[in-house]
Amino acid sequence: MTDCTRRIVAVGLAALCVMALAGCRTVNKGITEAVLDGRTYRDWHIRYGSHGHYSLNDEGLATIEFEGLVDAGRVRVRYQRGLQGQARCIADVTGRLLAQVERQTGVTITTSTTLDLLRFDEPPENFDIQLTVEPNEFPLPLFVRAGDESCTSILAQNRSYPYVLVHELVETSLAARAGGRVLPDLGWGAFGLKANFNNYTRWFRDGLANYAGYVASEELSDEMDCPDCPIRIGALLHAHPFSELSRIGARLFSWSQSSHGQHERDYYDAALGLFLLIESRFGQQTIRDIVAEIAKREAVDGRDLRRITSGIIGTDIRQLVADFEFPMTSDELTPVTAALAANRGLDVAEGLLVETVESNGAADRAGLMADDVIVAADSAPVVNTLDFELALLRAGRQPAIPLAIWRKNAGTISIELPLKRPDKNRRTPGKRINPLQKGRIDFFGVLPFIP
Repeated sequence: MTDCTRRIVAVGLAALCVMALAGCRTVNKGITEAVLDGRTYRDWHIRYGSHGHYSLNDEGLATIEFEGLVDAGRVRVRYQRGLQGQARCIADVTGRLLAQVERQTGVTITTSTTLDLLRFDEPPENFDIQLTVEPNEFPLPLFVRAGDESCTSILAQNRSYPYVLVHELVETSLAARAGGRVLPDLGWGAFGLKANFNNYTRWFRDGLANYAGYVASEELSDEMDCPDCPIRIGALLHAHPFSELSRIGARLFSWSQSSHGQHERDYYDAALGLFLLIESRFGQQTIRDIVAEIAKREAVDGRDLRRITSGIIGTDIRQLVADFEFPMTSDELTPVTAALAANRGLDVAEGLLVETVESNGAADRAGLMADDVIVAADSAPVVNTLDFELALLRAGRQPAIPLAIWRKNAGTISIELPLKRPDKNRRTPGKRINPLQKGRIDFFGVLPFIP
């Protein structure tokens, strides 16, 4: 044993003796104090959060006591004590909405829905719903804030109503129809093996379902008369349909159910944009004609859908999308809310707050400044980004669009926004590609909707 080794062993034995006499706690405490006393901190790093999450499954639903049921055919509403009148109102409103969606889209909604009115002191913001239901049925809980229980308040407080509800009812009806079935994509996985059967109909299924949700949201906004509780469609309604359609282009037609990536939401936006574009250029009757033509077939896949749509509109749908151009403002816009207006000192209740202005961009050349609020575009009120994009679409190929903006210390003023067209640098249509990363396999049951 060397002298160095002997010294290490001696120190170790001495430490063991001290720990034996004074105890490990004393030694640990002394070491910790010495480290803290000899350490200087530049800053602290603090992190905490809330994990409040409401989950509802079959077992949980079975424990909920319902007072009764309002059965209006394809719309059923279960309610807790004291909510019978509200249940009847919601059943009537939902029935009218679905009938209006059928009239405007031509889709026959065959999937029924069960709405459960669940009372809370504070309705949950984050939730996870996993329920077993009969085929061709979509359940949706509607949360009720205790003390604020009017029919209008209930509908206004629930973000999933009506957009998600109508989306799912329409998409599942398209895939389950006895005639004119729009074939979904299927996937299987077992023993580490995965298989996909892609029919490439997602652009149509999700696009038309998004459009139906948009129609229902617009209809509900017109029907509800409650200035203090606006219908909360902004959080789930896809608000950038045309800018995303212009960016994604013909790749939209290669979107499949097995495509999962960070840009999934962008494809939902683009799919909505396609049907809004068809409505704008060819009229809403064209959408009904497309649906009617599909109903004459036993089943259709993506190629059939492109052929049918192209025949009805009189031009190749892939080329229409590939050539679609939309002006890019390249600026960050945020919808004005009550909290945002109070925090930023804005004297407007609605509009789009200009957060940043790109140097020498269209907004900069027009004279827009950070903290301006766009309140109207081409004389149409602007409440959210979708309103703004719709106004830009209606402007067509005009060189500029008139805007009404609110500016601090200046009030409402008018400017002309030049419309900058994007540079087109896309792959030419024709080659089938998968634009998104391959991910997990979705087993076909209820078709998933990712807002």
